[in-house]
This record gives sequence, structure tokens and C-alpha cells, in this order.
Amino acid sequence: MESLNVAFDKLRAVVPQGGDDTPLSKYETLQMAQTYIQALKDILVDKSD
Repeated sequence: MESLNVAFDKLRAVVPQGGDDTPLSKYETLQMAQTYIQALKDILVDKSD
């Protein structure tokens, strides 16, 4: 279980967060990661057109 928490900490470190200093929950971290990945994908798709 500790390795899972370490993985979430690493993910939180690279996912953009709002202005709040409160760490994201695991659920919020996954949601933000999904949104961030989609945004990056959209940027790549736009640049290839």
C-alpha cells in the first residue's frame, strides 16, 4: 500500500493543481491526470494539422 501512496505523491508532483495548497485526494489526482493528459493530447493533435 505504501508504494501506491508513493506513486500518487509522484503523480501529484507533475499534475497541475489549483491555487489551493491542500494536496489533491487520490480521486482528484486521477481526474486531474486524465484531464491533463487529454489536454496534452489535444495540443499534439492541433500541432500535427
